[in-house]
Amino acid sequence: MTRTRILGALAFAAVAAWGVAAFADEPPQHPSALYKEYCAKCHGEDGRAKTMKGKFLKARNFTDAEWQAGVSNADLVKSVTEGKDDMPPFGKKLTPEQIESLVKNDVRGFAPAKP
Repeated sequence: MTRTRILGALAFAAVAAWGVAAFADEPPQHPSALYKEYCAKCHGEDGRAKTMKGKFLKARNFTDAEWQAGVSNADLVKSVTEGKDDMPPFGKKLTPEQIESLVKNDVRGFAPAKP
C-alpha cells in the first residue's frame, strides 16, 4: 500500500511538473487584456487605429513598419507614461511593469513580420 501511494505521488508530481513546464514558456496573449482595456478604444484591437475615436484623434497605427523601426521602447514607455499629443498619460493608472509589458508585448506585437 505504501509503495502504491509513493508511485501515485510520483506520477502526480511528474504530470504537474510537465504541466508547469508546458505552460511556462507560453508567449503572452496578444493583444493583452490590458491593451484591450486601455488602448484598443483608440488604436483598435488590430493596432491599425481604425476606430471612430482613433480616427478622430489621429491615433498611431502600430502596424506601420516604418514607424515601428523609427521609435525606441524608451520613447514608447515615455509616451504611455506621460502622454503625447492627444494621448492621455497612463503613468498614474498603470504600473511601470504594466506599461513596459504593453510596449514590449502589445505595441511591438503589431509590428509586421520581417521577411
